[in-house]
Amino acid sequence: MAFRAYQRHDDGSSTDVTPQHLSELGLDVITLHHTEDPQQEARKVVQGWGYPLDKEDCVAPFDFRHDANNPEEVSAIIGRLIDLVHTPEFAYLSEIVVLTEDSGIYFELEDIKAQKWIRIHTGPYQLYRIHPGAKLRIIMADDNRHHHGTVFIKDGVSSLGVIPGADLHEHEVRQAFLAKIGT
Repeated sequence: MAFRAYQRHDDGSSTDVTPQHLSELGLDVITLHHTEDPQQEARKVVQGWGYPLDKEDCVAPFDFRHDANNPEEVSAIIGRLIDLVHTPEFAYLSEIVVLTEDSGIYFELEDIKAQKWIRIHTGPYQLYRIHPGAKLRIIMADDNRHHHGTVFIKDGVSSLGVIPGADLHEHEVRQAFLAKIGT
């Protein structure tokens, strides 16, 4: 499936959302499928953002499928996302960058300014930079788990945490994010 971002309306229609607007809301998206080596290109971009790629636990493969063999810390985060199935809103504690190699998943990003959700269908060889405190919603249902690639975490996989939606309102990471985007 190709990348697409849009706001759904009550009448069933939708409005496409630009990557620039997503960036204003804490999600940077870069398409890498036109390069010879998307993995190497992603590493260059991520290194330019200050990620220490020579640190062993700053780069890890991930796979959301049931039978996947993920590193222990990645499995723990995926488990936390699955646990949020009934209240799927959350934010990451620290910045995370994800390179999708193959994906049929969708997730939603809160548009805090418009008080709406933006649905994002990820595509292959997309690089997603998710800022800490940006509110996301993902349904980890059986039909929405075809998603694998590489995750980059500046402070290491062990530092990656999830803030459940119920705890977001007063959380310092969320408050810093809201101040950063001007709300």
